[in-house]
Amino acid sequence: MAEERSLEPSVAPTLAPAVEIRPATVADLDELVEVYLSAAAHHAAIDPDVYLVPTAANAAIRWQHRVESRGPDAECVVSVVDGRVVGSASIEVVPSAGVGSMIRPLRIAEIGIGILDGYRGLGIGQRLIAELERWAADHGIDRIVLLVAEANVGALRLYRRLGYAGDSVVLRKEVAAR
Repeated sequence: MAEERSLEPSVAPTLAPAVEIRPATVADLDELVEVYLSAAAHHAAIDPDVYLVPTAANAAIRWQHRVESRGPDAECVVSVVDGRVVGSASIEVVPSAGVGSMIRPLRIAEIGIGILDGYRGLGIGQRLIAELERWAADHGIDRIVLLVAEANVGALRLYRRLGYAGDSVVLRKEVAAR
């Protein structure tokens, strides 16, 4: 946890205006993979029971699909600083609970965000989330959800500051294969 706090320099106001947020393209794929692997390493260090660092090849497949899926039910954006992609964020509509479900029939979308090591804590995540929230409002999304590890103190602080609140609890139990 102390490492997370040390990644939050006091230079946020000077960097934020130089950040460009734009839709991701297939041309960004190599940099998207770099950001994703950096974020995966960050998450795996925080909560290795949940997160791992995938291979670059598998990450490339994942991000190519995300970029090519941009449309009415999904968006993928990047943050660019000095011509370099340093962050990415995606949003995707979650399938409805279906007929007969006790869950309210809301149009829900899940977001994911990753920031390249060395650029966390500089206001980039806030800018990426704001862009996804604009997209969500324009596409009739009723609620945005996300999954964040309790140990990811910096991310939790950001999400709470932006108005995200606990909605439910995810419990887990490891079960040996039978």
